[in-house]
Amino acid sequence: MKSFNEYLSPKLIKLDLPSYSSDIPLDLLESMGETTQNASVTELFPCLAFNKKFRPSNVEDFKKFLYKLNIKSAKTSYAPSDADAAAEVIEKLSTMEERFVKMKMENAIGITNFLYDLNTSKPIKKVVWGYRAKPSGVPKNHAGDIFVFFQNKEILGISLKAGTTKSKEPLLNSYVKTQLVRMDKESALKPMEDELWDAVYSKLPNIESVASKSTYASGDRKVTASIRQLYLDYHIENEEESNNLYAAMVRIQRTHVCKALNELKLEDFKKWVYDNFNLQKPAKVPLILVKAVGKTAEQKGDDLASLLPLVTSFNAYLNKSSVQEWFIDIDTPDEMKKLKMTIRSDASVREGKSLAKLGRLAKFSMLKLQYSGVVDR
Repeated sequence: MKSFNEYLSPKLIKLDLPSYSSDIPLDLLESMGETTQNASVTELFPCLAFNKKFRPSNVEDFKKFLYKLNIKSAKTSYAPSDADAAAEVIEKLSTMEERFVKMKMENAIGITNFLYDLNTSKPIKKVVWGYRAKPSGVPKNHAGDIFVFFQNKEILGISLKAGTTKSKEPLLNSYVKTQLVRMDKESALKPMEDELWDAVYSKLPNIESVASKSTYASGDRKVTASIRQLYLDYHIENEEESNNLYAAMVRIQRTHVCKALNELKLEDFKKWVYDNFNLQKPAKVPLILVKAVGKTAEQKGDDLASLLPLVTSFNAYLNKSSVQEWFIDIDTPDEMKKLKMTIRSDASVREGKSLAKLGRLAKFSMLKLQYSGVVDR
């Protein structure tokens, strides 16, 4: 069995967190990660604006349009079962932090402009929000956030991202346990969870009073809540050691995911990527990626979609200079590339925060697993 210190290196103690703008308050970042409100602003509002023939020029004009809108009169913009959710997005707009509203509304303006530009080259009949229910004619598991219905009856799915000019938003945004199951490697969960207990969870003071190696990851709500409380108390008392536990946790999960991937046959690996990475690929309802930066939005390319059929071998491995990053090398007859991957917590840990919303160790085997693009090797 490895000692705790073997999971760490001096380079790993400083955590590499997601690259959000440094002037956004921590509490705001947490709310961004813990609710769907931010995504709904950039997804729903452009649908409402385009379908109502409104072209916003600034944030205040857009807000006035929304507050005056009778949401029932815009029912072509969403599925009937999402009507209440659509109304709630507008209602909650006034309660959101003002700088956050400005940022997301500007992104919504950019996406609305993209739709109007698309309409000039190919007339659009309507644009539909794909919140919980997908509109008629779209597969239920489609990765699109909004769906463009053209006058010629074709449908296009759009996956929306927002960030800065240089930022790399995740194209796959899932969880470790979810993806192990989807790659048919659920058997990798127990060895990973056993090692997590030995190197991480067993280090929490008094853990034996609430859980054991065989019960801590069972999903029992009372056990989970008790562990989260012990972890929060430990983090408050000794944040440095808590960070070390998190670094060990992420290293173990990256290691086991890489091992599971490398055991896949080539065709199984390709199928996993094809089914889960939200690739821009030909289909009955094609998918494209559109990224908003400020008040502009443009379609982004997707190298992996064209590379995947040509892949002859692959290898997953850790980025040893990072706490959370790992790579998958892919080889084709003509070139070698690598996929930039991340396993990380999507929420922080702090005093006064709800136990259910704690991140890091409180996530167990459900840390975020993300893919953010192809990079040169």
